[in-house]
Formats: sequence, structure tokens, C-alpha cells
Amino acid sequence: MATASCPAVASAQSSAITVETDLRLQVRAEIRRLSDSSRSVRIQAEEALLKLGTNVLPLLPPPDLLKSLSARQAIRRVRVRLEHDVAEQSLRPSTVTLAGEYSVEDFVLEIEKQTGNSILTSRLARPELDRKVNLSLQETPFWNAVRLLEADDLEVEFERETGQLNLKQCVSRRLKPVSAVDRAFRIEASAFTSQNAGADKSTLLSSQLRILCEPRLRPLFLRYRTSDFGLSMHASKNAIEPFNSGATIEVPLGNGGREAVLSLSFLSGESTARQASLHGKAVLLVAASEQPISFRGIGQSKSVSRRRGGVTVTVNEVRFEASRSKHHNARVQLKVNYDLGANAFESHQTWVFHNRVYLVDPDGHQHTMNGGFNTLYQGDGSVGIEYLFEDLPTDPANCEFVYVAPTLLINVEIPITLRDIPIVKADSKQE
Repeated sequence: MATASCPAVASAQSSAITVETDLRLQVRAEIRRLSDSSRSVRIQAEEALLKLGTNVLPLLPPPDLLKSLSARQAIRRVRVRLEHDVAEQSLRPSTVTLAGEYSVEDFVLEIEKQTGNSILTSRLARPELDRKVNLSLQETPFWNAVRLLEADDLEVEFERETGQLNLKQCVSRRLKPVSAVDRAFRIEASAFTSQNAGADKSTLLSSQLRILCEPRLRPLFLRYRTSDFGLSMHASKNAIEPFNSGATIEVPLGNGGREAVLSLSFLSGESTARQASLHGKAVLLVAASEQPISFRGIGQSKSVSRRRGGVTVTVNEVRFEASRSKHHNARVQLKVNYDLGANAFESHQTWVFHNRVYLVDPDGHQHTMNGGFNTLYQGDGSVGIEYLFEDLPTDPANCEFVYVAPTLLINVEIPITLRDIPIVKADSKQE
């Protein structure tokens, strides 16, 4: 059977190569027409590139390499349009279609296969993994499928450092948060805690709001204004404004961050309400696309530049030294530059310092950065960074250096409406 399938596999691979070659030839032909003296020909070429779709993005040349001004401008417009399409596609929820009886372990494997979202189950014992679940899912959004996994005594949480989603047993009997799903995001609010706020008998209500991304996405930065939020009690038709209604909060999500946390407080004259409804909005800066940028033989890569999408990475300096254990240390200095025309490079650049970097030795083993990094400079649209690799068991000069860069950044507005959020006394146990 294996022998019989080989011709079919080879044929499929050959067809894929042919399609890719044809696409490259089409792109090159249309790019040449972008420099035509006829305006109508240039317009037709630009429209043809757009019709080819998002697969042409890796094939578009950097605009500054084109001699024709009209071609440079057209390529920038095409890139922006297609990157917007990529972003819109990435924000749609990944879905699960599944019917029948499955163990929790097999259900998780199916979710991973169909959505591309990894869920770790190493914290679960065999009885929990073998527990059976009856399913009837038809294009069910990822977070709704996860909710079925959490139906009994299980819950998911993101690892703070790695950003990996863990399925684990609930560790307490606290009230479960009220949640909603919007595209590739889950929004959830913990119960409001109430406490006396002063002599006027007003009540301070506080809650934490979490916005969780599908693991395949990478949120970089959270921004929200407290004045965009309001709280309503079921006993009153009037919306309650936040306690600090003039604040604008900006939070970098850091290394591995897949969730954003908002702290909200409201001052209410109502002290007997048991539930409240929350409405508002927040904005996430999301890396809608990430690409590995590789430098083979990092020891010979000084002054070499690589470009993916609207980002260029240049190796400025590479230094090696012996470690105390007679292994190797390596310092790699980079310049990372984002095209302002293609990607909105935010004034808050802290997320850049948490992009993933690693070395791959000749045997294929991956060595993550373990010595931290130094910020060399920050400019408009560019940063200089030095990465430190310590105690490497192999000669780093022969390793491949890989920098994983977000090549498409997008601001995503998350509308928030959560109803029937419990209100509990601050000194009571949420059981």
C-alpha cells in the first residue's frame, strides 16, 4: 500500500510546486505592468494582484527596490489591502465540527487538529483524560468547544511565561466568571466585590475583566478608557460610571501573553443589588501574522538583512566567547525596522522585546535565548536589541539564528456586554 501511494504523493507535490511557480510568474508579470506608461494598464495590473489573493503577500517585493514611482505606490496599496484581508481572516473564530462520544483526551486532540490551537493536558490524571463526552458540534467556535471541556470540574488557564493554554482541575470553589465570545476572543468577568465606600453609604464595586485570545493569536498591547465602561443594576435603569472615569489605561502584555486583564471599579448608591450588567469596549493590538526570519550560519551573517512583509531584520554584530563550563556564549545584535506605511508601529514598543528568538544547531536542536537581552536604542519605527545565549553545548557560529517577527499588526476593538454578573460582599467567600 505504501508503494502504491508514492506516485500519488509525488504527483501532489509536483502539482503544488507547479501552482507556486505559476503564481510567482503571474506576480512578476503584473509587477512589470505596474510600470507601464498607460494608466489603464497599471490599474488592471493592480486589480489583478488583488484578485490573486493573500497568497501573493510573500511574493511582493519591498517597494524601495522598485524603480518606478507608480509601481512603488501600487505595491504599498496592494500590500495594505491584502494584509487587511489576512487580519480579518485571522480574527474569525476557528471552529470545531465533531459528533459522537469522545474521551476528553481525544476531544482535545480533535480541537487542536481542527483549529490549530494547542491545549496542554499534562496536569490531568488518567481518569479525567478518559472521561467520556457526548458531542454534537457543527462549526462551533473554539471557545465554545472549550466551554464543553470545562463543563464539570475542569478549567483552562494560560501559562504566564509561555502563553500555553492548560486544561486543569479547578483548584477552588469560587464562582465561575460570566463570559461571552466575540470572534476569536473570550471575554469574562469575575464576580463584583462590594464594600462600603464612606459615610455617604455608597458602595464600591470592583471586578477583573479578562480578554482571552485563541492561542494561535498573539495580543501585544491593551488600551482602554474607563469612561467607555458602564454598569447597570437590575433595580435601576441608570448606568453607573466608573470610579476613575477619566483614566486611560495602557498595558503591554509581555512574554507569552495570550490574555489581557482589566481592573474596573464603580461607585454605586445601590447596596442591595445581587447582580449587575457590564458594557463597554477595549482595544487590543494583535499580531495577526508572524513569520520566522532566519540567518543560516550566524557567524557569517554580520550586516546581513532579511525582510518579511513590512519588517526588516539586520544583524549588526555577532560575538562569541567561552563560558565557565567550557561551553559557548553568544551575543547577537539586531536592528528591527517596521515600515510605517505597511504596519502601524505603535509608540509603545515594549512588545518588540518579547518576540521569540532561538538558535538551531546543525543537528536540528533548538536553543532558546537564556541570557536575557539589552536594549541598544529605540527610534521611530526601529529598535536595536542585543540577545544573549549562554552555556551553549555547540559552536554557535555554525547555528541558524531565527527571529520570529509579527509582520502584520492590527488594532482590534472588542465590544463587551456581560449580563447577570454576581455581586458579593468583599469579606465573603465566593462559593
